[in-house]
Amino acid sequence: MYSNKENVNILTSLLVAHGVRHAVVCPGSRNAAIVHNLNECEDITCYPVTDERSAGFQALGLSMAEGYQPVVVCVTSGSALLNLYPAVAEAYYQQIPLIVISADRPAQWINQLDGQTLPQPDALGQMVRKAVSLPEVFEGEQQEEMHWYCNRLVNEALLKSMGRVKGPVHINVPISEPFYSFTKEALPVERKIEVAYCRANIDTFEETPFECVLKPNVHCW
Repeated sequence: MYSNKENVNILTSLLVAHGVRHAVVCPGSRNAAIVHNLNECEDITCYPVTDERSAGFQALGLSMAEGYQPVVVCVTSGSALLNLYPAVAEAYYQQIPLIVISADRPAQWINQLDGQTLPQPDALGQMVRKAVSLPEVFEGEQQEEMHWYCNRLVNEALLKSMGRVKGPVHINVPISEPFYSFTKEALPVERKIEVAYCRANIDTFEETPFECVLKPNVHCW
């Protein structure tokens, strides 16, 4: 059974769709729904690590051992995220597709002196190729729009991590209480966005008359 948190289910479904097969998971309450979902997925192997700094470097090693395939490292809210910074910096300069997933308090509780709370969306600064903070998706008039927006953000982050220039990305996931409700029998089938690259035939291009180059009859979208 999967979590009742729709943003967590969207994230999990897209991780599988984009080919993520390994996740290093750290303990916590706020990230329990994410860790539970990852562990429920038959396609994803989870590796529990208590210390976040060590977890970050274990995720790097897994990625390198698997031929620079994407690997998740999941932490709870607060300073747990900051402990990943050394591994994230290493991933940035070695172009390793490290997918940092952090649980977070709802936005209204940031800077309200609540425990284990700090501004997380930009906490990793310039050491990530992209950082996104997902919306919480609740039932109501905006549910469909927020679902679409959440899907878009996750796709954008994963594409950035696994693109031509690989690197770390940060997906921040605000999660409201209750944390431990798991009644969904299956993950949603999510829209997967892919980038198609077009490589021109250099020999043909060099032999093409100038006016044809200006008005090509083949378009790549």
